[in-house]
Amino acid sequence: MPVSVKFIIISIFALLLTACSKKATDAVEELPKINIPRFGEENTLEIASWNIQTFPKSGQTVSDVKEIVLDLDADLYAVQEINNAFEFRNLLDSLNAAAGADMYDGRLNELSSSFKTGIIFKKSVIEVLDSTYLFVNDLYDFASRPPFQLSLLASKNGRTFDFNLIVVHLKAEDGNPQSQVRRRNSIQKLENYIDSQLQSGSDPDFVVAGDWNDELEDPPSSNVFLPFLEDTLRYKFLTLPFAGSSSEFSYLLGGFNSLIDHILITTSIDTAYLPLTTQVLKLDQYYSLYVSEVSDHRPVAARFGTF
Repeated sequence: MPVSVKFIIISIFALLLTACSKKATDAVEELPKINIPRFGEENTLEIASWNIQTFPKSGQTVSDVKEIVLDLDADLYAVQEINNAFEFRNLLDSLNAAAGADMYDGRLNELSSSFKTGIIFKKSVIEVLDSTYLFVNDLYDFASRPPFQLSLLASKNGRTFDFNLIVVHLKAEDGNPQSQVRRRNSIQKLENYIDSQLQSGSDPDFVVAGDWNDELEDPPSSNVFLPFLEDTLRYKFLTLPFAGSSSEFSYLLGGFNSLIDHILITTSIDTAYLPLTTQVLKLDQYYSLYVSEVSDHRPVAARFGTF
């Protein structure tokens, strides 16, 4: 066989091997490393509250959160501890790139300290009508993270539901008496504010979601939630059935496992809520690197049967 022909055959064979190897490598790279059960449904509105610890916690956080959001397929995420607004925008861009369409958008609380609150939402379901910041002149009790209120319109299957979402991240440090006083004060102020809105004839539908940094089952002498818990005619914690559970906790570190992330609703929307559809989403049980790469908090999420 002439040398030139032999060289051509060897070259073609090498190219084929390279192409096959590249296809195999690409196929491996495209496989998702996280596989979490879907929470979203076609006939409900899904709202999750998620403290994404010091986002982005690691170099893999944006990619991990993208996969988790796509897997869960919820309509709306109230998020806390967004430390990097640029990476938050990268997350939204990567979600849309993976979805193959301009499906997701977000808003950040620009008045928060480095631990910003915000929302991530499906544009086909959620429309932001208005937004504002509460207690901007009273930042001490709210740990320099003023509650972020958004007026939202949800649309699905030809039906609509308008409501007010307030995203909170209250003062941390459970063992610090002064921090507990600040949480107590902030919760009383929130309750006073929502009461005033209800009495004024404004939209009565409120959802308050976030990292409250306290537990619902504390005794009355130390329970910071009493303003809401005692007014059962107007308020309901969707996370209350899990209070005191040894397994349904949202904070993950060490021996401090506790349920401190909550979703509160006004009872005006209780008829739209599907019973027994609040969950603590135990993402760490599906992804072994969750705590090291994503967060020390699990999301809590609820479905609303509005649609």
